[in-house]
Amino acid sequence: MLGRQRGFALRIETLYEFLLLTSNLNFTETAKSFFISQSVLSGHISSLEKELGALLFVRDRHSVRLTEAGRLFQQDAQRIVEDYERALERLSQYADGVSSVVRIGFLEGSFGSFLPLVCRSYRKEHPDVDFHFRTMELANIQKALNENEIDVGLSIYQDGIQGAKFCYRRLYEDRYMLAVPVGHRLAKRASVSIADLRGERVVVPHFNRSKSMLEQMHVKLRNAGAEVRPAGFEDVGAMMATLVTAGAVAIALDHLRVFGNGNVEFVPLADENMEICAGAVWKRSKETGAITSFVDFLEQACEGFGKEDFLARSGPDALPSLRLPPASPRASFSGGPGRP
Repeated sequence: MLGRQRGFALRIETLYEFLLLTSNLNFTETAKSFFISQSVLSGHISSLEKELGALLFVRDRHSVRLTEAGRLFQQDAQRIVEDYERALERLSQYADGVSSVVRIGFLEGSFGSFLPLVCRSYRKEHPDVDFHFRTMELANIQKALNENEIDVGLSIYQDGIQGAKFCYRRLYEDRYMLAVPVGHRLAKRASVSIADLRGERVVVPHFNRSKSMLEQMHVKLRNAGAEVRPAGFEDVGAMMATLVTAGAVAIALDHLRVFGNGNVEFVPLADENMEICAGAVWKRSKETGAITSFVDFLEQACEGFGKEDFLARSGPDALPSLRLPPASPRASFSGGPGRP
């Protein structure tokens, strides 16, 4: 341990330097990235170590290693930098007259061109509300809602078993299909039954107690003699590539066909209740005026949309006209999740 240095003023730039250095463990490259000399960078890190009273890196002529203290401080430094950037963002929003931010996480592929158009129209009526967007996997949307990292999830859910923790607003109905590589024996079928999957390697979504249909599907597939493989892919593109390479099939949501790139067919599952709702989900305990106002606006604007309209990715010309609600007195939604 080092003795703490008194009078050292910690600069946010030093934390950025420290974090980059923890990722590449290279003083020369880190110094170049910040347009400073290696000796200046070394001085910054040395001063930081003295201020903290701990050695952050072990350095010799051939290598740089992060110490245990360095690993611990890395987590705190990351949080400090993220808080600093959020503070700058809130001040910028304040300067722009924004009093609330609605953070939206949505399933990639499940919501298309209409979403930014609706948000833009909403902002014309409520210029004090801004939007932040994140494309996310299904499990991450649920986690982000639980941890208050997003305010609204545009996701899927099974009708009738939602529970009281969240609020739901249905926009359209999706369904699980069988994703089959082109050239596979089942690719040209009009529909496929569970019995047809005997001997096939079937990739299926992980068990989820909120989707009882999938639990039933796991059991039915095994009883039919299929080789069930829980999905373990980082993203949809990886799953599609694996299906084609391995000649496997998958239980997948119909909206994912956009990622098939002509290599994967989506075949209906016959005699199976595979429908699932797609729409807005938000945490009841974190509900704000901005959230409910936006969801109401979204539902009304898309009245008359079919599933293909929600999924369309070809821009506004391919969409029905948005049915924008009548202009109403502008309300201030200060106090929302993005309040400065």
